[in-house]
Amino acid sequence: MDKEDALFTTVVGSWPLSNTHSNMVRIFTDLIQIGIDYPCYPQLLDMNYQFLSPLSKKVQNLEEIDNKFYLHGDFEIPKQPIALEYGEFMVNFFNDHPDLRESIKGTKACLTGPFTLTFETILKNDLAKGLKPMIFEEPHAVMVDWIVDKFAEILKQIGSAYNNMGIDIISCDEPILGLLVGRKTLFHSEDFIINTINKAISGIKGISSLHVCGRISPNLRDLLLKTNVKILDHEFSTNEHNFKIFERKHFQDTDKLLAMGSTESKFVPIKEKPINDYVEKVEFLEKYIKKGIEQYGSENLIIKPDCGFYPLKVFGEKDGYEIAIRKVKNMVLALNKIKDSF
Repeated sequence: MDKEDALFTTVVGSWPLSNTHSNMVRIFTDLIQIGIDYPCYPQLLDMNYQFLSPLSKKVQNLEEIDNKFYLHGDFEIPKQPIALEYGEFMVNFFNDHPDLRESIKGTKACLTGPFTLTFETILKNDLAKGLKPMIFEEPHAVMVDWIVDKFAEILKQIGSAYNNMGIDIISCDEPILGLLVGRKTLFHSEDFIINTINKAISGIKGISSLHVCGRISPNLRDLLLKTNVKILDHEFSTNEHNFKIFERKHFQDTDKLLAMGSTESKFVPIKEKPINDYVEKVEFLEKYIKKGIEQYGSENLIIKPDCGFYPLKVFGEKDGYEIAIRKVKNMVLALNKIKDSF
């Protein structure tokens, strides 16, 4: 992807509907018809469960109990990649709907990254000995280098398999990095974090992306800019502080792009507030996107929602989905109006 191909639209992944095939088809079809350039397969499961649960069925020492995951000892990396059904969904979808494939620029898949997956993995037995819990009540796998490294290898396998399916953008979702890398770096050296991210995405021959939620520290920004990741994906609508963190110079003389969150994706219902009041108006989004273009340059920018829309399930599936899909539609309309004015 060249810089002149930037300023396209995509989404982060999750949606506030139950995990059924028909819902995946509905969402994916809606995204294409709305005009999203790089639609992602609809993520309808918890992002950690989606990968840890199938991994626990392949790794004897990884145990699932009541949707929590416990690692009891060392383990062999499975020979075959896990959780490929989501990429296969898109392949099968376009086999059934080849006409819809022609109306998009490409496809996107999201993977949960090694730091976030190990952050959700609790250590037991000898693995936990000698580790003083920090943040947690008991030691978690993210504290141990070799475990994180093995998870990065597992993600490398999945990324490579998704790449072979022809998926154009493969995003590694690492929301926990905002906590691990602030003024100080927890558990690991910066070099280890950079090398681990690079390993996790090393199977991707297309376009790699890394999504980190929340407020980005200068240290995390600098760390991410040193990785091999092509797209840095962050929240801006609910974390406008990030406008002060990233500058145009960070993306000049490099092939990196910035995916700028432009619509809020998590908030709580307010009594008697109508659905439409939660949806940003096209005119507002047009001004917001122009702000990003002026600051970063259209050649460095991608437009997408802040994060996934799974939190909107608090509105109920009907209203939550209606709010989410209207937000995405208005985002596309706003960007199209800007492009028409070029």
